[in-house]
Amino acid sequence: MTSPIAYHRVAVLGSGAGSNARALIRYSQSDAACPYRVVLVVGTRPDSGIVQMARDLGVESHVLVGKAQEESAGELLEVLRKNDVEVLALAGFMRLLPQSVIQGMSGHVLNIHPALLPRFGGKGMYGMHVHRAVIEAVETESGCTVHMVDGEYDRGRILGQRRVPIVSSDTPETLQDKVKEAEHRLYPEVLSSYVRHLGQARD
Repeated sequence: MTSPIAYHRVAVLGSGAGSNARALIRYSQSDAACPYRVVLVVGTRPDSGIVQMARDLGVESHVLVGKAQEESAGELLEVLRKNDVEVLALAGFMRLLPQSVIQGMSGHVLNIHPALLPRFGGKGMYGMHVHRAVIEAVETESGCTVHMVDGEYDRGRILGQRRVPIVSSDTPETLQDKVKEAEHRLYPEVLSSYVRHLGQARD
């Protein structure tokens, strides 16, 4: 009789519709060998898509009620500890994560950005702002980046990237669709690799 596969407990924190959170959850639910499970989804508004998506997929959800940054940080750390979360994955989180949370997670915090960092990153560069900037710069390719979170916008160590070509007919909207598709492939792959290495480091 084989023993059940051990997996790492992951929480996803986001502010929007939750398409990357959905990709992470579905990846883990569809593959018995996946080394992680999303055990908690945290949103910033009760009516946000990410919270409803978690409920639809049977994953526990929590809505941050604290408005002040440090107030919500304490609340977030409490719910992460309550659920024995080992890794925090940001997915469309629109605030700068406080250092207290990063330290509380021992640095095990990842984020996905809709461009090829280090270009087109930093404060104010999120969502359509990124894709408009890429198109206006007449780039020939874009993509997405998964990186560690270090307390500055989009500055942490890069863990993985996926590139997408840009054609002359692309608009910010069509580019967003291309990049989102790439994100949904990249994030589960990189998170899986990260938690495997995390497990090896602890053995």
